Amino acid sequence: MKRRLLLAAPALIAAPAFAQPTQIRIICPFAPGGAGDTLARFAAQAITEATGTPVLVENRTGAGGNLGGEFVARAAPDGATLLMMAAAQASNATLYRNLSFNVLRDFTPVCVVGVVPNLLSVHPSVPAQDMAEFLAFARAQRGGITYGSAGIGTIPHLAMVMLAQRGGFEATHVPFRGTVPALTELLAGRIQSVLENLPPQAGHVRAGAIRPIAVSTAERLPDWPGLATIGESFAGFEAVAWQSLVAPAGTPMGFVRRIAEVVLGATSAQAARLRGMGFVPGSIGPDVFPAFLQAEVAKWAEAVRLSGATAE
Repeated sequence: MKRRLLLAAPALIAAPAFAQPTQIRIICPFAPGGAGDTLARFAAQAITEATGTPVLVENRTGAGGNLGGEFVARAAPDGATLLMMAAAQASNATLYRNLSFNVLRDFTPVCVVGVVPNLLSVHPSVPAQDMAEFLAFARAQRGGITYGSAGIGTIPHLAMVMLAQRGGFEATHVPFRGTVPALTELLAGRIQSVLENLPPQAGHVRAGAIRPIAVSTAERLPDWPGLATIGESFAGFEAVAWQSLVAPAGTPMGFVRRIAEVVLGATSAQAARLRGMGFVPGSIGPDVFPAFLQAEVAKWAEAVRLSGATAE
């Protein structure tokens, strides 16, 4: 995800006909303390410091992030309301049958703020040190290797569905209510593997309680250079939990570009801080983001179909 965007706009609002908002709200459709909330507050601080405009983060949770998405989709395109959109909402476009908004049509993409890598890891009882050994073990399991996830239809669930399809093995899904319960069962040896967010696993990996196999990012991580990527075994495989800013459709591009410039400037300047928090700093801006989002929606649509998962 090293796509770079050259942005230029010295003022917050480039178009004189567009009135600068006196306050901006970032709607985070997930609970406080999570990755989306953390990066929303990071972006809010960056925007306020660069422009002087107060930015508030408002958590509107529910329906897998869809309540917050619906609120912003219906908001005026005046720059006063932004959405912290997650990769989960790209999969929700197919997972939920009756969404009241269209992820591709009803938003103007601004920038990807950060990415949470996923890590394929196994219980120490699994005789696998790398992807080749993991695949050999998984293919030999009658009834499929067991894996846990944060829930049905989550990115970790769908990522393992894609990996099983690419890797030619069966996998038995054991859904939990969140990442921590899934890791608890992995640590106890009651499931064999997870393909879950890396940050909650990091301490267990360092303690030797679970064994890392590969990361789901496009490139190796600077802080984990010895960990191979799944893409090294399956070209093009990438399954990460990105977090992004989007605006209501029709928001003036001068505003969109300036916000992207400010936020991506902060992710670059504070890259070490973000990596220390477990994030890959975002680098995708408004010229590249629309195509990226379209590709993500298509990718997760296929994974949802393979999984058979649905939600109301």
